[in-house]
Amino acid sequence: MRYLSFIGKQLLSLTSSLVVILNLGFWMFPLISIAVIRALLGRFEPVYETCTKLIELCYRAAAFINSAWMIYVVRVNFHVDGTLPDHPAPVIVVNHQTWFDIPILHHVVTGQGPILKFLIKRELVWVPIVGWICYALNFPRLNRSGGGTAQRADFEAIEAASSSLNKERGALLIFAEGTRLTEAKHRNQKSPYKKLLIPRPGGLKIALATAPPDTPVVDITINYNGGETNFWKCLHGANRNIVIHIEEHKASDIDDARSWLHDRWEQKDKRLH
Repeated sequence: MRYLSFIGKQLLSLTSSLVVILNLGFWMFPLISIAVIRALLGRFEPVYETCTKLIELCYRAAAFINSAWMIYVVRVNFHVDGTLPDHPAPVIVVNHQTWFDIPILHHVVTGQGPILKFLIKRELVWVPIVGWICYALNFPRLNRSGGGTAQRADFEAIEAASSSLNKERGALLIFAEGTRLTEAKHRNQKSPYKKLLIPRPGGLKIALATAPPDTPVVDITINYNGGETNFWKCLHGANRNIVIHIEEHKASDIDDARSWLHDRWEQKDKRLH
């Protein structure tokens, strides 16, 4: 029986991954086509607005299908503590433990608010399907390494993305740690937090500098309750109870991004414990 259970879990993970890939692959073609039209004819305001609405519609449809699969087939229970602000373009700061964070955030944020715009590593653009979709959606691409030139390019990318939210509905998502949590990374960083890596203030600092003062800054904590965070295992429901804690702040209330992140990460660490 144990062997059959193991086989069943692997088959469900395989099926879940295929559903996600096929879902994204299906929506990739209209997304890219619409994005090309917007790039070529976007100087005409009606064309730009129509293309933007169609892109958002495709995005929401893909996120809805993934959420429905995780809830009704994989049987994941999302326990949401708090509510998102009613705002078209909030800045969202969240901890990052696994690739499974992505469908969780789509369910929580895009399911009841604006679509998400990620800060992604530049190399991700070359990953089939996912990278192409990120490119079509014009997600800001960061170097995450290099000297002053690379850092300036990263700052300009974040600034452009943050500024574009003034005319396009969308939440700017910042994984402040810059990478997923692993024991090796935690050990190498000598992180002062027990369940988190050290947050980087750069992305938030630029977002705050370019966003209107009344922009909500939403602090989201994804808590797997000490359970499984391996992406493959999550796809078959190895961790079925996930808590998402939401707190709203105002951009105008954050004087120093580094200090604010440090305070928030201390609170997150206690909550994760």
